[in-house]
Amino acid sequence: MWYQIREYCDSDYSAVREVYSTGFREHVGAVYVRTLRQHWVQAVLLGLFLLFILFSGSFLASLLCLGGVLLAGRFAVQYFFEQGVQLGLREDLQDIRASYMQPGQVSCFWVAESKGSVVGTVALLPCVEEPGAWELKRISVKKEFRGQGLAKALCWTALRFAASHKVHRVVLFTSLVQLDAHKLYHKMGFHKEEEFVWPSLPARLINFLVFKYACKVMHDEDRRSKKH
Repeated sequence: MWYQIREYCDSDYSAVREVYSTGFREHVGAVYVRTLRQHWVQAVLLGLFLLFILFSGSFLASLLCLGGVLLAGRFAVQYFFEQGVQLGLREDLQDIRASYMQPGQVSCFWVAESKGSVVGTVALLPCVEEPGAWELKRISVKKEFRGQGLAKALCWTALRFAASHKVHRVVLFTSLVQLDAHKLYHKMGFHKEEEFVWPSLPARLINFLVFKYACKVMHDEDRRSKKH
């Protein structure tokens, strides 16, 4: 086995936050493309281009101006994404031990380690949005280690923990741009229950959807009853 999955320890703190931040930022490009596909954005860009031509009288100068607008839009998307990164770092990842590793609390944070480096993470804790369910969170694997079954192994680690603590329902939230993650969740028995627009003005402007997935956790007694 080229990796080891173990519980989080305090020396992992910086590495965990880095894995999360890097993985989150990877989706900037996909969200920017989605922004450009919005009809109202395309109408605004066309209107601006026509205005540039009207005032400059130069097709080339107008193209350059439009390019500047597109670049500014790219920076705007990056800025809002960075706010999302900082939000996560200020919430449960501000104090990982306090958030996930409290004695008596059915929650945990795991890291995948390879050659002494943290290359992936996953966590489980009671779901704030749905009392009685637990939430799978912070599922992330470094880009160069993907496609080798690590994300699946991390998720199974959390689900086995849930089963051992008699948790019956696990949910997770993911965005529409995380397509590879959707495939993984389906393979693991999760099903999409609902979708909604992320509650922020920028998200509403581009119809940025968040999906809620859920699965029923199988316990030993459930497996025995199925056999009979």
